[in-house]
Amino acid sequence: MTPPAVQAYLRRVTRLLPPTAARRVRAELHGNLHQSMLDARLRGLTETDAWTAALSEAGPALPAALHLARTHTLGLALRWLLAAGLLGGAAYALQGNHPATPTPATTEAQP
Repeated sequence: MTPPAVQAYLRRVTRLLPPTAARRVRAELHGNLHQSMLDARLRGLTETDAWTAALSEAGPALPAALHLARTHTLGLALRWLLAAGLLGGAAYALQGNHPATPTPATTEAQP
C-alpha cells in the first residue's frame, strides 16, 4: 500500500498537467518511487523510512511540477498557436478585401 505522503507528493507533482498526462506521469513516477523505496529497503531501512528516503531522493514537488508542466504542455501550446496562425491566415485569404495584385504606378512625362 502506498503511504498517504507519497500519494500527496504525486498529486502535487502532477497538479499542473492535463488529466490524461497527469495519470500517465503519476503512474510512472509512482513506479520510480516504489523502486527507490525497494532499493532503500535493500540497504536495511524499514518500509516507512524507505518511502521517506525515496521522497527525499525525488526532490521537492514544486520544481518537479514546473518541469513536468513545461515538458507536457509547451508542445500543446505551440500547436494551438500554430493552428491559430494558420486559421487566421486562411480567414484573411478568404476575406477578399485585400488587392490581389498591386496596382502599377503610372508615370507621366515631364516637360
